[in-house]
Amino acid sequence: MKITLYRSLPEPIRSLVRLTYSSLPFGIRMGRTYRETVKFLRSKEGYGLEEIEKWQLERLRKVISHAYDNVPGYRQLYDEAHVSPADLKSADDLKHFPFVTKEIIRDNLADFTARNIPAWKHLYRTTGGSTGIPFGFYLLQENIEREFAFLHSAWKRAGWKPGDSSAVLRGAFVGSEEKFWDYDPFLKDLRLSTYYLNEKTYSSYRAKLLTSRPTHLQAYPSAANLLAELIVKNGDSRQIHFSVLLLGSENLYSWQTAKISEAFPSSRIFSWYGHAEQVLFAPMCEKNRALHMDPFYGYGEILSDDGRECAIGESGELVGTSFWNTVTPFIRYRTMDIGRRGEMKCPDCGRPYQLLDSIEGRLQELIVTKSGRYISMTAINMHSDVFDNVRQFQFRQKESGKVTFCIVRKDQYGEEDTRKIRTELMKKLGDDMELEITFVESIQIPKSGKFRFLIQELPISYGDHDRPR
Repeated sequence: MKITLYRSLPEPIRSLVRLTYSSLPFGIRMGRTYRETVKFLRSKEGYGLEEIEKWQLERLRKVISHAYDNVPGYRQLYDEAHVSPADLKSADDLKHFPFVTKEIIRDNLADFTARNIPAWKHLYRTTGGSTGIPFGFYLLQENIEREFAFLHSAWKRAGWKPGDSSAVLRGAFVGSEEKFWDYDPFLKDLRLSTYYLNEKTYSSYRAKLLTSRPTHLQAYPSAANLLAELIVKNGDSRQIHFSVLLLGSENLYSWQTAKISEAFPSSRIFSWYGHAEQVLFAPMCEKNRALHMDPFYGYGEILSDDGRECAIGESGELVGTSFWNTVTPFIRYRTMDIGRRGEMKCPDCGRPYQLLDSIEGRLQELIVTKSGRYISMTAINMHSDVFDNVRQFQFRQKESGKVTFCIVRKDQYGEEDTRKIRTELMKKLGDDMELEITFVESIQIPKSGKFRFLIQELPISYGDHDRPR
């Protein structure tokens, strides 16, 4: 079924379609691009550094030529910088090409959209990520399929298999205290609400997990940590078992790993770095805890404040060039995430991939409700146009159950935007939260340069903001 037709269907019909498609073999229902990408990744296993660098250079030339020929925003940037695709004779020449930022793409999306791809194929996505700067961009259906292929190929190294069942503790499913779960037959996912997991509801979550017995857990690290704390507190360690804990979209800290391992002592923990823009992807090694920047996903740079490539052990901003998004290309895209450069080759698995010793700019932030629920800022992220007229935003909390949402408005912002934002946020926050919306001229960046999605002033011990650095 064409994706454009599927998206136009009412939700009950879509659910029926997903149920029907769920009976097909896994690779078939995931799509042709998924299957082709899995095959492509298998063909690149065992590549040496020289082969990887040759492939990357060819891909960079193709990406930049496409952008220069078909994306007006890039042609203007490159003409003003006096560079062209012909100037990319080696990967080192990439440093002569200008950066793009969230603000540049957000404020000029039409000019950063490829002219040679028909609009009916565009899938609009928005993200505020961990930076508090919301913006929209376009993907193709094939980008979604390819993303699953990269992700699943990494998961396989940890023990995941196509068709395995998973419990999912992420932000997509909101639910209610009474209906805290649903089931997606297409992916065999038991989706659990992160918004209603607390002391009061824990026994219901426990019962559902014990009766359903999913093989794996997919979760935000903060959500997995909260579940682990409840399990340990209630003496249920080893009672709920998962073969693999697949933890992404947030940084995974050592103190969380210790708590999660206490709750699930026989489960394997696997995490990765990535983001909605699909620019860089760094899954964990199956033989240690190091993150490998996947060289076939995107081209990564780790740059100091003065634009210099960081040495091993130094921290800098992750700048990425996507190899696969042709509608809204991301070339030398400043992610605003900070990573510390590791060795160029993994000592345990032997892959000649750039290692990341840590991701320092992906901060987990939690809102506390009146009833004591924790809501991750990652779960608040919206994938719609609700923030299109917002230049920047930030949450601030001083009191449990109350949060202030600060907005820097675009010129076209109106009262209807406020109404939509309040409606959508309250769906995520729940009835035990009060929301105040206020307008500000700017949002200050701290001296550290690490923007906080949430300024949390409550003395809670769960979130990372209260942990020693």
